[in-house]
Amino acid sequence: MPHIEAEIVIPAPVETVYAVAKDIERFPEFFPDVESVEIVERTEKGFISEWVGVVEKLNRKIRWREEDVWDDAARTCTFRAVGGDWDKYDGLWTFEAVDGGTRMWMRLECDVDVPLIGPLIKNLIAKMAKENVERMFEGIGKRALGEV
Repeated sequence: MPHIEAEIVIPAPVETVYAVAKDIERFPEFFPDVESVEIVERTEKGFISEWVGVVEKLNRKIRWREEDVWDDAARTCTFRAVGGDWDKYDGLWTFEAVDGGTRMWMRLECDVDVPLIGPLIKNLIAKMAKENVERMFEGIGKRALGEV
């Protein structure tokens, strides 16, 4: 099962970066791996959303329902899939003010079963998930800087 950790420093205030990351329904505007995101339920600490992702290398779409728990004081988000194509999909985002901007860090554990070729494709899924996180960070950074 892929375990990914990634971080980036975005030269923008932490409040801005955090707000962009929390506005998940706008991800399709700057994150090409996401076709759609819709918040379907607001909870006391976050929301439940439905996602459609695009996996071009596999010519496939992946759909899931996600629960996000946002802690505005700590500037963190804990997330997990609560339905859909992922067998496991959970993680944590943190946002920290640092010299020069915002340090955004993410831990992600994910697993998806692909019938017949599942074991052969696990390494490819890990590589694609890492690339996906990097593109998401890039998109959030560009949005926070007003570039998209």
